[in-house]
Amino acid sequence: MPITPDAATRHDALHRKPDPTGVSVRVTGHTTPPSAALTLARAASGVPAYVTADQVAAMVAYAPTTRDRLLLRTLWESGGRVSEVASLRLCDIDRTEGALQLTNLKQRGPRRHVKLVYISRDLAGALTAFARDTRLGHDGHLFRSRQSGEGHLSRQQVLRIVNRLAVDAGVIVQGRTGPRPACGLDFRHGSAVHLLRSGVPLTEVQSHLGHARVDTTTVYLRLTNRDRRVIADRIDW
Repeated sequence: MPITPDAATRHDALHRKPDPTGVSVRVTGHTTPPSAALTLARAASGVPAYVTADQVAAMVAYAPTTRDRLLLRTLWESGGRVSEVASLRLCDIDRTEGALQLTNLKQRGPRRHVKLVYISRDLAGALTAFARDTRLGHDGHLFRSRQSGEGHLSRQQVLRIVNRLAVDAGVIVQGRTGPRPACGLDFRHGSAVHLLRSGVPLTEVQSHLGHARVDTTTVYLRLTNRDRRVIADRIDW
């Protein structure tokens, strides 16, 4: 079935190329001192720590399995919480829309809120192909744990995978107490920053992240000092 015009508009907006003023951060190796090797992603008070597209690509390149590569890409493109992504099933892929149906685990009450999150058609196809290659059933978990067999990765298992690949790729962000390897939450923050810098409307980013209030999403509009310098240099005084 073809994607509806409204869905196509949302999909194209979510995957537009980002503004070139976005800050790119990558560490080139384990032995290089962080202070000499990179520009930290969180350069100003109040700006959440986040990963960039270049950092995600670096970590994906170090991932040893298709499962782990797709896990990182899904965390990045969906902006989902770690537990939401870890529990994804094949039936959660909306192939008509090219989107994922994520259960909003922050939603309180007897009924869970399911949000439709648009991802790239390439990732949707890769997830479907992975499910086919691994002979996954309709309601089978995409990111299965080797220990539990058919069960999905736990939140802690995902966090360990992300941490290990961040260390391997040398991806460091500025946390509250200083530089540290990137974690799962940094993917969610990075996805939001990437979408906003790509020109996606704030209300659409709110929907993408599953925020109940738009003022929660506005934190990602804050600029680092480096961003402000780049913008100032573009102004014709």
